[in-house]
Amino acid sequence: MANQIIRGVFLVVFLSSCVATQIRLPSSVQQVYKNENIQQLLLLAAQNNILFHIPDSTTREIEKTEIDQKCRQVEEPFWAERLLIYLNEFRKRPEFLTRIHIIELKRGDTPQVQVQKDLDGAVTLSIQFVKIESRGKVGIQTKLPCKNSVAEYLNSELIKTDYEFPTTENFNVTLQNLTERPNVPRFQFSNVFLSYLAERGVILKFNHEMSFEKTTKGHFVMAYVINQLGEETKKTFHQYVNYWFKQITEKSTQASLIQMFAILPDKEFKTGVRVESEGDRARRAIGESDLTYVFTSYNVENENVKFVGLKELDQCLQSFTTEMSGVKLRKPAATEPESYLRPGYSCSTPGHEVDNLKH
Repeated sequence: MANQIIRGVFLVVFLSSCVATQIRLPSSVQQVYKNENIQQLLLLAAQNNILFHIPDSTTREIEKTEIDQKCRQVEEPFWAERLLIYLNEFRKRPEFLTRIHIIELKRGDTPQVQVQKDLDGAVTLSIQFVKIESRGKVGIQTKLPCKNSVAEYLNSELIKTDYEFPTTENFNVTLQNLTERPNVPRFQFSNVFLSYLAERGVILKFNHEMSFEKTTKGHFVMAYVINQLGEETKKTFHQYVNYWFKQITEKSTQASLIQMFAILPDKEFKTGVRVESEGDRARRAIGESDLTYVFTSYNVENENVKFVGLKELDQCLQSFTTEMSGVKLRKPAATEPESYLRPGYSCSTPGHEVDNLKH
């Protein structure tokens, strides 16, 4: 009898430990993202229809000091912090905001700010940084990147990886020499959706290929999808989208300052949370962290454009929230900050056509 009571108590305790705390959904943007300075900077860019190209290779660059795999120190991903330094210059000179269409941050041969113009007149401001590796020997006075004894690593090779960026003066001079940007049809879209993202500390995960994509009748796909998503932000079904924006910001190494939202081509019309993972746990163990972001999708067939809207995304993320709470013996995704929500979560939906697709 005593054993049965003990087993009963154990079962109650076990089940109680499996029940997650009640999910509290954000009721305001302030509860989603609280860094007003970053919100303001992103809103400045959004309200001027400026997009950001941050290559995947950039998000994987890391500053580190190492002797071997057991003795190393790795810094947080720096792309967002560096981007904000340059964005802060627009606060001082807001007239520069109307001179470019895209800001790009990538590794180059020298630290410089370049202006690149497409054939249609689109202006990309390319901020290029360089990787610097310095090597030395561990001496008695060397500060190790770990808590081990100096004697253990005496005369071992120590490698330090740093990055050199162009100065803000270089950034400003380059912009000073530009005139007003031309009107480019593929960048003629409402800034409502970009502003919606900016208020939540999010930027659109831009790529050049999508911006050039057109239907057989010549309509620019990206512009129309962004316009439609902007219209959907005016409706009230974003509780779970807000919840996961908040969770990703708070728990993902890559998203602590800025996170991304992607619009991806997909014939299956998937939507949800994606994790850009390039390998197994070993890669994250050596300091690389994976990009986690909310995404939706679209597909183009001749003159028809279909996409997954915010309502379907919110419903998908509601299902994900249910999967991640309640009585669960296993979680459906990893929760370590270096690869938050790995391997991701998605739903398939029929998608719906873009309204008012006109020249």
